[in-house]
Amino acid sequence: MITIPRYIVVEEGGIEVLPNILSKLNLKNPLVIAGKKTKKYVSSDFEYMYYSDIDLNNISSIEKLTKDYDSIIGVGGGKSIDIGKYVAYYSKKPFISIPTTASNDGIASPIISLKQPSIMVESPIAIIADISIIKKSPKRLLNAGLGDIVSNITAVLDWNLAHKEVGEEYSESSAIFSKTIAKELIDFILNKPNIHEYSKKLVKALIGSGITIAIAGSTRPASGSEHLFSHALDYLKIKYDLKIDSLHGEQCGLGTIISSYMHYNEENLNKDDMEHIKSSLKIINAPTTGKELGFDDDILIEALTIAHKIRNRYTILRNGISKEKAETILKETEII
Repeated sequence: MITIPRYIVVEEGGIEVLPNILSKLNLKNPLVIAGKKTKKYVSSDFEYMYYSDIDLNNISSIEKLTKDYDSIIGVGGGKSIDIGKYVAYYSKKPFISIPTTASNDGIASPIISLKQPSIMVESPIAIIADISIIKKSPKRLLNAGLGDIVSNITAVLDWNLAHKEVGEEYSESSAIFSKTIAKELIDFILNKPNIHEYSKKLVKALIGSGITIAIAGSTRPASGSEHLFSHALDYLKIKYDLKIDSLHGEQCGLGTIISSYMHYNEENLNKDDMEHIKSSLKIINAPTTGKELGFDDDILIEALTIAHKIRNRYTILRNGISKEKAETILKETEII
């Protein structure tokens, strides 16, 4: 069964509708999961826990601490939302997502990305995105959100490639929806948008992206080779103890530049669409080179050569590429 949010609010002052949403859902006693900087956005009438105080490895303690509540509300960035979804999943409670920034599509998706592989759960029952809060978040986080959205284009191309070459099940409707969301946001940015309007457009795109995942029953519409590259970078940051604070969406933006180039070379993507991806990232000052994120060339090359191993997913990377080819691609895309 496909589950998608029953209520979606994306507007200035949106947080004020929370009591009304709870009433409509007949929820009377929620537990708020928040960060120390984001707790302030929800009424002090609600009981809360900081996400950093929750032991994710102790499921019985999660069940115990949530037994007196009828729902879970996640308030904050990606960590608050993901841990909120995690707690809701293991306590079998409905989840309400209240993002305070827009850096990835986790605000609406049925995916928990705390560890790899990700966990598929139910989508939030409601999403309340207060634009007056989100547009005050660090610009870097909003820029990262675009990186997660443009990746839909290459993710869909990878999905279709897997359908054609290895017979993977493919949903044309989910693919079209996902690609359209990304292209509309790119077109908006290429027309030099007002930054305040950008925040709202971005949030709507991220919510739409999360819904495509729920419809498809997999992350395929929004995660392909570009995400594998990002996960490879995360793996190498741990392996080599790299003190680099690059964001998921920023890394996916770089990955999308790489993947779009590879699809262009195989005539799966036209030149204008490939160039528009990079141009849109540049317009909002999102990173388009490894240096801007703080990665040395050798790390980027290694990430591209191991990306296909990160998870069992068929993409344009197929069975992997050589170090020499990886270096050539990264140079031709000006990532290095």
